[in-house]
Amino acid sequence: MSRSVKILACLLSLGTTAYTYGNDKPVTVIEPDKSMPTIQVAAIDTEKFELGAYVGLLSVEDFNTNPVTGVSFTYHINRKFIAQANYGISTVGKAAFEEVAGGNFLADDEYDFEYINLLAGYNLLDGRSFLGKRHKFNSAIYLLAGVADVSFAGNDKTGMVIGASYRAVVTDWMTINLDLRDTIVDREFLGDSKKTNNTEMLIGVNALF
Repeated sequence: MSRSVKILACLLSLGTTAYTYGNDKPVTVIEPDKSMPTIQVAAIDTEKFELGAYVGLLSVEDFNTNPVTGVSFTYHINRKFIAQANYGISTVGKAAFEEVAGGNFLADDEYDFEYINLLAGYNLLDGRSFLGKRHKFNSAIYLLAGVADVSFAGNDKTGMVIGASYRAVVTDWMTINLDLRDTIVDREFLGDSKKTNNTEMLIGVNALF
């Protein structure tokens, strides 16, 4: 065997030995942490009742928009239906024509718009609401309808209420609601009788029990 062939064979042998030695080192496999944190979302489970308070704005037809406050009591009949009672009151400012005429057409206590209503709600849509990346809440949208007894401008009338309510379960004992309601009621004022629409936009906080 020639000298050059022997040298080539030795080089190949050394390279193979070095490669094998390098691969004999232990390899550490890093496994990703696949465990996911368990998130418990608050929900209405055994609770059947809600007692709450709300504030918002009431727009009285022919008059203006003013703050309204009230209290509510809600009973969860089942997953789809609720029954609700509300009491609200707002002090309405003068109508535009009163400002122009420069006088009051109502007694002071007749500017109080006061109502009690009884509503039924149907759960139209269940879902979850998200606040940022870390917070999510069980929520639902209800359609509302019912009757109301309204006292305003010297009238005590019974009318109907239609509306919608967005409700979210914040904790196991508290919910919030955003409501839009229209109270439709007949009103006699200055010798004129008409059907009026009185719209509310409300936000409420309720305790579950």
